[in-house]
Amino acid sequence: MAGALLYAPVSISLAQVVPPPASEVPIPVKPKTDSGPDSAHVKTDTIKAPIGRFADPALYEIGPQYEWNRTQLFATGAFTLVDLLDRIPGLTTFRSGWISTPQTAMYAGNFQRVRIFYDGVEIDNLDARTGGVIDLASVPIWSLEHLSIERAADETRIYMRSWRVENTDPYTRADVATGNEETNLYRGFYGKRFDNGGVLQFAGQQYGVTSSRFAGSGDALSLLTRVGVAKKGWSIDGFMLRHHPTRDMQRPVAASERPPVLGLDATYTDAYLRAAVGGVDAGPWAQLTVASLGYSGTTEPNRTIGAAILADTLERRASETQYNLSAGMTLGALRAEALDRLRALGGATYNAVSGRADVVSPIGTISGFVEHDGFRNTTNFDAGIRAQPAPILAFSGSIAESIPGGTGTASQPARTSVRGEAAIRLFGPWIAAGLIRADNPDGLAPLVYDTLFLPTRSGQVTGKTISIRGPIVAGFGIDAWVTQWNDSVAYLPRYQSRSEINYANNFAKQFPRGDFEVKVAGIYEYRSHVDFPLSAGDVRTPVSKTLSAILEIRILRAIISYQQRNIMGYQYDVIPGFEMPRVLANYGVRWEFWN
Repeated sequence: MAGALLYAPVSISLAQVVPPPASEVPIPVKPKTDSGPDSAHVKTDTIKAPIGRFADPALYEIGPQYEWNRTQLFATGAFTLVDLLDRIPGLTTFRSGWISTPQTAMYAGNFQRVRIFYDGVEIDNLDARTGGVIDLASVPIWSLEHLSIERAADETRIYMRSWRVENTDPYTRADVATGNEETNLYRGFYGKRFDNGGVLQFAGQQYGVTSSRFAGSGDALSLLTRVGVAKKGWSIDGFMLRHHPTRDMQRPVAASERPPVLGLDATYTDAYLRAAVGGVDAGPWAQLTVASLGYSGTTEPNRTIGAAILADTLERRASETQYNLSAGMTLGALRAEALDRLRALGGATYNAVSGRADVVSPIGTISGFVEHDGFRNTTNFDAGIRAQPAPILAFSGSIAESIPGGTGTASQPARTSVRGEAAIRLFGPWIAAGLIRADNPDGLAPLVYDTLFLPTRSGQVTGKTISIRGPIVAGFGIDAWVTQWNDSVAYLPRYQSRSEINYANNFAKQFPRGDFEVKVAGIYEYRSHVDFPLSAGDVRTPVSKTLSAILEIRILRAIISYQQRNIMGYQYDVIPGFEMPRVLANYGVRWEFWN
């Protein structure tokens, strides 16, 4: 009874409290304190094993080497390979106008002394109308991640590596540029590595030029694709690069009475399948590459001489298959490589076997190369050295011998070439004096400009060089050289020089995260008269001298670029009768993105 009496007032008091209404929105479960809203969806970027194996030669220049990675390559302002080769002593380049016109190069007075290797595949000339001289405008340098140039005594070898990606985060980049002569250029890149080691890349470049004067009009579309997979000890990939340039007929100055450079609609298709095993930076490795090189082209008729006389407008087709088997070893300072290259071209096969050994140390570099080349029917030897016995003293040089093969070699003696330099270091830059001496055989003519040009003749060519290269102070640097060649050598100027003063600063104190950088350079180029041989007598180009500049500003991952060529508007020819552009201003942006 007492309990009941006590319970009654308690029940009454509880009944007087109004309970709150039930919530219509359910209360979410509290997340774990060590997890965020996106942690389950964001993958950490990882670096995968590289595609392919490479044994780029050890270079032996005094001062900075002639090699560029992907960032440095675009920072030079070069649109074409010839723009880059203009920097190299001993090389003489030719072009009839702006970027859409034919472009060629010779080393020590011989057009056959410039060789190009793209991912280990040697790029041969397949267009019969160029007289055996490769049109370097057909080599798209925008597709590269690395380029190095070896100046041997007997030839210049250009080694190119195509662009690769290693990160699982997607990589995207867009380039846009515009300028004089109605020049417009666009590039796009996409690349990604997958967790299983797979790779997917595709990229493209398109440019167009419409010149109202004599600089040459045309356009080109290039496309790149790579698929494959790479693990720690092996990789396999397929690659294709397709380049489709077109150019309008380029008319010379009327007073020159030279024929025009005919228009062209061409397609270059280079593709390969590659398998590699072994170490990347150390140990043994081996690689097999099966490549296909293709060309098709149609020449525009010459309508300047009447409808009755036309150029050969039939489509020309040529293809080549290369089988490249290479193996090598990197053991400390020693790098060695052996290569067997089999070409199938024009219904015949040609075999080339070569070997290389390099020793690299802090006090110098020694390099040796030997090749039996069935394609050129020669056996070649060359050795190079760079020695720095003291911090302010260095020597560099190369000696080469080429022995013609086949029958009737009694009238074709071995040819010996040498290149040497000695230098002292004055504070930062190296001041060097050197000599180039080459025994040239009968050579080729740049028929792409004029079919009446005569080939180079056999004989000894000698060039004396002086250069100043290296950093100066506080971000300033210099890269300058001058070459004096023999008198009366076809296609060679008596004097040739290039001088560049550059400056670079990332303002590390003001931008400790490295988000800002400025690069600027001024360039002066000089070339004396050049004689182009004809049966009716030589034709001569006037002296050329141009002043150019380039400015690049990087903000985070965007690079703003501006360059002017021939700032003073100097009138000059590189090919007789074809005026080069007066003032060329080009500006644009390169912007890359990750994820």
